[in-house]
Amino acid sequence: MGENCGISSTIDLRSGDVLSIVGAGGKTTTMYRICKELRAQGFRVISTTTTAIQRPTATQSPRLLITNDTANPTAAIAAELDEHQHVTVVGRTRRADKFEGVTTAAIAAFRELADVVVIEADGARHAAIKAPAEHEPAVPECTTVFLSVAGLHALGCPLGDVCHRAELAALLTCQSVAAVVTGETVARLLLSPEGGLRGIPPEARAWAVLTHLGAENGKEAHDIARVLRPSRYQGILGLSHDSVALLT
Repeated sequence: MGENCGISSTIDLRSGDVLSIVGAGGKTTTMYRICKELRAQGFRVISTTTTAIQRPTATQSPRLLITNDTANPTAAIAAELDEHQHVTVVGRTRRADKFEGVTTAAIAAFRELADVVVIEADGARHAAIKAPAEHEPAVPECTTVFLSVAGLHALGCPLGDVCHRAELAALLTCQSVAAVVTGETVARLLLSPEGGLRGIPPEARAWAVLTHLGAENGKEAHDIARVLRPSRYQGILGLSHDSVALLT
């Protein structure tokens, strides 16, 4: 297991990249963690979503900009980036604490304003793992880096208790909704073109991300990584609260 100082450096994020995060088990946390790293490196960063998102806390994002409430969003975003280096941009207010995302056309425009755009491009209703429906995920074609996330805290639990769209996941993993989630379950979901790799642009650099990594599931994480290595993914990350591991 190789330790690295951050997610952004491990996956080699560069100026001009558009990063889309899909899956379940920690997309939002991963997004803001990456943005914090990039901001510390001096990058101008926009975080956004193509689905829906909760209001970020002050520690997650220094500013929130709602484009539908802004006369000139482009100028407003540029001003926020000049002052804060990181801004979260959403489309419209759904309710006081939740916002709708932006269009893929808007994402293309964001590339002209920021060094890196980081997108939460999927929804999972706080589940640990998921299988995407026909209309999911909402990944822009301009995506250059693709992260597919799964939570290791699903291991040992019944699929139906921890999986968003469990019936679809059962079909993809050849098990029942009542069956316990194993490392093989997670690997099959991540490897499936109709699962964790659904919607990936042909030229995007792909990484699998296993969240909630700890001593209790380290062996299973390595087992999953061994299955995933000869695949579309160029690497597998294990994330704990304060560390990043390149799984081998």
